[in-house]
Amino acid sequence: MRTRDVLQLLIDTCGPPGGDEGILFGDHDQEVDGIQVCWMASLDAIEHAASAGVNTIIAHEDLYFPSWRAPHRATPVDYVSWRVNQRRLGLLTQHGMAVIRAHGMLDRHCIFDAFAAALGLGAPVVNDGPYLKAYDLPSGTTYGGFVEHVKASLGMEAVRATPHDPDAVVRRAGLPWGGLGLFVNVGYMQSVLKYGCDVFIAGESDNYGMHFARDSGVPMIETSHEVSENPGLALYAQELRAALPDTPVHFYENPMPWRWW
Repeated sequence: MRTRDVLQLLIDTCGPPGGDEGILFGDHDQEVDGIQVCWMASLDAIEHAASAGVNTIIAHEDLYFPSWRAPHRATPVDYVSWRVNQRRLGLLTQHGMAVIRAHGMLDRHCIFDAFAAALGLGAPVVNDGPYLKAYDLPSGTTYGGFVEHVKASLGMEAVRATPHDPDAVVRRAGLPWGGLGLFVNVGYMQSVLKYGCDVFIAGESDNYGMHFARDSGVPMIETSHEVSENPGLALYAQELRAALPDTPVHFYENPMPWRWW
């Protein structure tokens, strides 16, 4: 099996790739010694793949910075020479690795639903396509109690959350997972509000995104981009192991890039 065959398997399983997906680095015809599935091909993830003896990485997020590259007219012409990109490319070259990005393909296939499952939300009461869903909460659920539930479900010591009465009852949750709680994606949060959601469980957010939620009257709990997507990536690694029993398949759990101080 070669790198291009791994990409084809992704396409056969998850549907056609978007313009930001595909083989981002490495030889398309290289023999695959093993596969690592991870959220991002960061330096720690590349080192983990090398220590596991695999030479193909399936990453959900982009390999390069900035992620909006050609043909985007604002892309810096020197982005490949940026230190962050040079360090990643140097390590990949040293270990003879290829990197495949599977972004929207895996979001549709399993990442969104796996986040909901990790939170124990059950079946959606609104299911309007792969991304537009809403989940009813048990009767009497309070905001403070739900924050604790989210922390316990995801094994988190703490989360960020917008100020709100901890005793207020919340009835229906929307999931701006991944980066959909960021200010550039408030249109997604607005689209979910029409389903009557009165609390958001986000992946990654920022101050603008949180002000949007707060001024919309909907409190938001932020878990982190990686935490919201790692469960689905771990699930896909399991699927790959079943589909490729003769190929070593590993999952690397990218940690959050910050810690509570």
